[in-house]
Amino acid sequence: MYLSNLATNPLYGHPNLLQPIANGDEQAFATLYRLYVPRLIPLIKSMTKDEELVKEVIQDTFARLWLQRERLAEVEYPHTYILRITSYVCVNYIRRSAIGVRVMTELEKRSPQADNSITETVSLKDLERIIRTGILQLTPAQQKIYRLSREEGLSIPEIAERLNISPNTVKNTLVASLKSIREYAKKAGYSVSLFFCWIFI
Repeated sequence: MYLSNLATNPLYGHPNLLQPIANGDEQAFATLYRLYVPRLIPLIKSMTKDEELVKEVIQDTFARLWLQRERLAEVEYPHTYILRITSYVCVNYIRRSAIGVRVMTELEKRSPQADNSITETVSLKDLERIIRTGILQLTPAQQKIYRLSREEGLSIPEIAERLNISPNTVKNTLVASLKSIREYAKKAGYSVSLFFCWIFI
């Protein structure tokens, strides 16, 4: 619903805005920020159902855009690209929130009398650190495909098209990568069930 409401592309009135941003122009980036924030707020509220997250999602979205600014001038549909990144950031926040609930529920089921030990038993930050380290154990090709999928939110066909490889190759690489990361996390002492909550929710 909100994607259709956002169909009016604010970049139409600023055709030369993206190249300066790609070159590191902070004023041009500030203009992009002013153009998009009012249009992104309804989308973020619709997806997260949490007004308190709006500011965080916007900051995260534009941080990603700035870090990947060189790509803005090359993206075929930059308006769609910006909306996609925003949606992906929203999903990440939703996942993290749900992960916290699931992990705590899982631990409470296992040890209902050990409320004080829950935080000591597992730390989401530690788990994330383990997974990030596990990603670094992948081959360069696996890391590239994994990051395109998990960090940029690209679909298997989109990754295949970008890298000029078959969708089956992308799928098989992702499966192998997730298996490798899961095994690394397991060796570090994290249960498979909690790991799956983190990766697949």
